[in-house]
Amino acid sequence: MSRPAPAVCLVTPGYVATTPRVVKEADALAAAGYRVRVVFTEGDLDRLRAFDAALLGGKPWRWVAVGWARTTARERSRFWRLTLRHQVARRLPARWLRSRALLASAEHRVYPALARAAAAEPADLFIGHYPAGLAAAAHAAERWGAALGFDAEDLHAAEPPETPEGRERRQRITWIERTLLPRCAHVSAASDGIADALAARYGIPRPVAVHNAFPAADRRPARHADRVRRGAELSLYWFSQVIGLDRGLQDAIRAVGLLGGPVQLHLRGECGASTRAELFRVAAEARCEALHVHPLVPPDEIVASASEHDVGLALEQPINASRALSVANKLFAYLAAGLAVAATDLPGQAGVLATCPGAGRLYTPGDHRTLAWHLEEWRRDPRCLRAAKADARAAVAARWCWEIESRALVAAVDAVLRPRATACAASRPVRAGAP
Repeated sequence: MSRPAPAVCLVTPGYVATTPRVVKEADALAAAGYRVRVVFTEGDLDRLRAFDAALLGGKPWRWVAVGWARTTARERSRFWRLTLRHQVARRLPARWLRSRALLASAEHRVYPALARAAAAEPADLFIGHYPAGLAAAAHAAERWGAALGFDAEDLHAAEPPETPEGRERRQRITWIERTLLPRCAHVSAASDGIADALAARYGIPRPVAVHNAFPAADRRPARHADRVRRGAELSLYWFSQVIGLDRGLQDAIRAVGLLGGPVQLHLRGECGASTRAELFRVAAEARCEALHVHPLVPPDEIVASASEHDVGLALEQPINASRALSVANKLFAYLAAGLAVAATDLPGQAGVLATCPGAGRLYTPGDHRTLAWHLEEWRRDPRCLRAAKADARAAVAARWCWEIESRALVAAVDAVLRPRATACAASRPVRAGAP
């Protein structure tokens, strides 16, 4: 009787709609023949729950959602238990906490429930996402004597701000990573810069870089009913889960105000009232007359919603080392949609665009005049814009698509689990009478 395919469990503390990398990894590992289970959590954001439900339909892998919403009767008691534990743990100085469970509970309130759900079934490899997911995956791996893995979507220890609370959080994250990463049989990172930084910070073998590219199969035009572009003039596009004031959007608004003709600027994401008011104040001051704000779209429509525009804006700011070294998924979405790209000259983004220089232009964060110069070139010269778009499509076909990028992920997991499966098979006792 043949042994079942090795099992992999991916563990993340968020909605799957907000962690598309988890979904892509699950798809790739299932396609490679692994039995895959995804464990995630859902709070009280109904729109994201709806996105999750749509995203999970028909997937070739199993999933478990841990609900913790105040507004749902069957989840309300869990919400308050997790919140109470989280608040108590956060009020204790990080240097006092040497229990992984308390540290992880302080880092994210869902940790106890996430760890229990992850450990509810055996797997050969548990891969955590984010520090709380890593801690939960470690708990499950220890429960079942399995291998442990981690996928670094960012340089998490570099993200907290320089505030007392931020420093406490940095200590917690560093302790979790420093304790658990040397135990990992598999570590991957979302960019080369993050991989290098993790190796240097924790003295571990360099993680494999698996960039957050989109499947080439996602490239399709937006449905007519979903289009937001208004007219034929140059259309600029930026998206994220949250529209904030530290995302470089002021650069784009001020650049548009300097251009020699009409240009439309479209932003997509959750936008608070005060943020909206400030952005439109900057727009009025800069004489940017065509600023439009749109709500989120489901994850499987990210590339399609970008495709109707001309230029994708990747305006990441160097507010910390993580932002500088990361490559935001928006840059890969723009390439997949066939857009020209205008990006800030940060190491992560510059490294990607260096492989396809014709597809994009770089500018120093804050230098909106140089950004305007690049945009004006595309506005005035349609042939130059068409060439940049063609180079973006070529870059996806040659390199920056998930079909190619996921090979490194599958190879890294193969390196952990195929020898493990062979060793387990060799160690099984031979039945009497077997050849």
